[in-house]
Amino acid sequence: MNHRPLPPGVRVADAEEFVYTHGRLLERRRVDLMLHGGGTEGVLAALEAYRNPDGGFGHGLEPDVRSPKSEALSTLTALDLLAGWDLAEHPWVRSGLEWVASTSGLDGSVPFVTEASLEWPHAPWVHPVPGGSHLTYGFAAAALLTGFSGGWAEAASDWCRLRLARASTVGDLPAYEIKYALRFLAADSLPPEPADSSVLASLRERLSAEGSLPVEGGAEDERIHAVDLVHDPWTVPFPSDLPGRLVPAAVMSRDRRWLASAQDPDGGWSVDWPAWSPAPGLEWRAIRTVDALEILIR
Repeated sequence: MNHRPLPPGVRVADAEEFVYTHGRLLERRRVDLMLHGGGTEGVLAALEAYRNPDGGFGHGLEPDVRSPKSEALSTLTALDLLAGWDLAEHPWVRSGLEWVASTSGLDGSVPFVTEASLEWPHAPWVHPVPGGSHLTYGFAAAALLTGFSGGWAEAASDWCRLRLARASTVGDLPAYEIKYALRFLAADSLPPEPADSSVLASLRERLSAEGSLPVEGGAEDERIHAVDLVHDPWTVPFPSDLPGRLVPAAVMSRDRRWLASAQDPDGGWSVDWPAWSPAPGLEWRAIRTVDALEILIR
């Protein structure tokens, strides 16, 4: 497959062995697609195991929620995977949006998790939040980018705009909300105007010298890094100059070198939040390993 050369020192074979040793079938299929040109049939077959008849996704697709019920966390994960495979027009994207439209709040907002799924094993930081969650930005952006319209799509977009307008600056928002708000801003500005420069300016002020955002209330030193802010699965529709306006090229280059150097001796990459159970801990490491390789070869 054609992709940029990996930075020196990245041990691709070791990373692949780690995924095949510790990862789910889905991550093994993703590696096959990315490194060996395996067809999308494999990743779709693996993803289908997490899909419910209602069009949503569950069954621990997002490892911190083990419930079999359809949940926004798992459904947005599925939509992001499909977009990353250039399958944003796949019917599962529309049915996923139809599912979220049928389960959202009256204002279009999307819950972080439902009470029903709390009966199943879940991470201690997974709990309902009042007033809608940052996942709303992700779903609203997907609707805008795929032409999914209707009352919910309009309400969700209005919720996102109102939420951003009420923040004195985007820098006042939590780190994960900023990550998904950027996706919404890019989608909402096409066409014809680029994302609001004042919003990007306030975000740049908050970024650390390393180009990362600290996660308030997360683990010690937990951060969203520049590579994760810029390399989004829906990047194709983004304004071409958005990454450069958000993160200077020198910071991105340094962050890519950091990511390359963060490969562990066992071949995988680690996440910077604690494992609340052994299985999710390994699943997250395999996911991060595949994500790291995808970021580094783009």
